[in-house]
Order: sequence, then C-alpha cells, then structure tokens
Amino acid sequence: MDHIGELQERLEIKSNLDLKDWWEEYLKHNAKFRGLRMLDIQSIVHKWYFEFRLDTTLSTEEQKALALNLFREEYSEDKVAGIVLLQEILLPTGAIEWRIDLPQFAKLFTEGYISDWNICDWFCVKVLGPLAEQQGEDCARAISQWRNSDNLWQRRASGVAFVNLIKNGESNFPGFTDMLIEICSESIQHKEELSQTGTAWVLRELSYTNMDLAESFIESNICQFSREALQKATEKMSSDTTTRLKEAHKDCG
Repeated sequence: MDHIGELQERLEIKSNLDLKDWWEEYLKHNAKFRGLRMLDIQSIVHKWYFEFRLDTTLSTEEQKALALNLFREEYSEDKVAGIVLLQEILLPTGAIEWRIDLPQFAKLFTEGYISDWNICDWFCVKVLGPLAEQQGEDCARAISQWRNSDNLWQRRASGVAFVNLIKNGESNFPGFTDMLIEICSESIQHKEELSQTGTAWVLRELSYTNMDLAESFIESNICQFSREALQKATEKMSSDTTTRLKEAHKDCG
C-alpha cells in the first residue's frame, strides 16, 4: 500500500491556502507548504499510523524508512510528519538507536532534504535533542561533531539540537558545557547568518544558567559575531553588559 500517498491525501484535505501563503512568505519562498498547523499534522499522523496498524504491519526498520522518506517529499508538512513519526511514535518505543540511525539522519542534511531553518530547527528540538537526552553522552558527542560539517544546516544542528537541554547543565553529563563551547567555537567562525544565529541561540540559552561563561565566550570572540547574532546572543544579559559588548563589536571594523 502507498502509505505516504494516503498520508499526503489526508494532509491535503486539511490544507489552508492562506496559511500556505503566509508560511511561504515567511520562509522567503525557500520552502513549499500545504498550509497546515502543527496540531493538525500531529493528529493526522497519529490517526494514519494507528488506523493502518503500521506498528504491526511494518517492521521497525520499515517504519523508520517510512519516516525518512517523508523528508524526501517536497512539502514542509510532509517533512514535519516524518519528524512527528520519529519523535512521538518511534523514539518513545526505543526503536531509534543512534549508532545506526544518526548516519541516516546526517544524510537528510547532506543530500539536501533538510535545507531551511524551519525543518532544521524542528528536527533538532523534536528528534535530535530528545534522542541525545534518551541515549546519553556518546550520542550527544556524535551530534556535536556535526559542527565540522561543510553543510550549513547540519552545522547549525550541531548546536541547536541541545537548546532544550542546556538548562540541565552538567547534569546531562560531565563535560556537557565544555562540549557546547567547542561547538560554538567552530560554528561562530562561519559567516552564514543562519550559522551565526544558531550559535547565538545556544549562547542565549547558556546565559540563563552560566552567564559568566556566555559573556566570556562572546567577549573573546566578539569580532566573529555578526550584528544580528550578537543581538540574539545577548538578549538576556544586563543592559550594561549588552552595551559594552556592542561597543566592543563596533571596534572590529
């Protein structure tokens, strides 16, 4: 049976032209949309999955392949459906094993199926972060190595994957904070704005729990920051600190 085709029909029925136009404008026409809300996608995916009893009619490997194939479709909602399938259905059952599946996830970036910030960031916070939280340090460090990727989106993912875990600090595992700094030290070297803002997001979250370290990193690398990235990274810092760092940034030339 064409499971993806059936899912796409259900997604299309709920599509909304105004929402489609809004999203495509918001993403500067770098992605195609059907026009659905996240709650609708989640509801449709769950109903589709259990109506067709995919948990019993497909093997675990076939279910994971189905999720990955959804990323290869052209519409953002289809890709989000793949994220929902991975995060809400497969990950809680232990079906995903990072040593096997992380290389397959990496291909979604290198083969161009994750190629905008919307899908990249959803995948990070919904799949990669929870996977690292579930499977521990070795998994997290493997994701962190993506900071060396030539692919912008995979490099962004190396840091954004952890934004919801930063609040737990070293309770994630000893050396977690040092790992974040290693990621930021590499990613801030790249001048693409979405690489820069990914780094800024990590530093902003770090500033909640370790203000001194975040401030010290920014100060030491001040001339590597774009103006927008510096603005985002210092959002939660005091006005005096923000002013001082912005003044230092002006001297970079």
